[in-house]
Amino acid sequence: MHLRSLNHIIEAVDALVHPNQIVVMGSSSLLAYDASLGEPGQPLELSLDADLLLDPVDDDLAAVLHEAVGEGSLFHREYGVYVDLLRPEIEETLPPGWRERCTPIEGSDHVVCLDPCDLAVAKLCVGRDKDLELLRGLLDRGLLDLDTLASRYQATPMDEALMFKSGRALNRLRERS
Repeated sequence: MHLRSLNHIIEAVDALVHPNQIVVMGSSSLLAYDASLGEPGQPLELSLDADLLLDPVDDDLAAVLHEAVGEGSLFHREYGVYVDLLRPEIEETLPPGWRERCTPIEGSDHVVCLDPCDLAVAKLCVGRDKDLELLRGLLDRGLLDLDTLASRYQATPMDEALMFKSGRALNRLRERS
């Protein structure tokens, strides 16, 4: 996904529901830190979705957004990208203080992007190979620091099973870095 595609998604969401704040949560949040990640041959080139957390959001707004700009919508078919709307409960899985570390998207006063280390904690919890490859790329680019990541990981509340799974992913990341 290119930064211009993310901006187009944000414009569409703004026009539909006028949220007070939009937080870009998934991999597309990295575009605020390095727009070249969406260029051909780069890690986000094939990313089609923008994971967004809106304030405020309710079930009615979520339904409107899914119909208008969600996966399978006319917007998706026309522009090749779509919104994946996240529920507020996602905040419980992020490191403490994550909101304060978000970076605004240039030219917007109400759209912010998740910090790369906070995103990395979420990616560790999922633990997919493709997510670990993305994190290795971020380490190589200097967008991610292993010590900061480890500190935020340790501060993130999670149950024992998730801690085991994500801890294994963090160890795999350390081994290959």
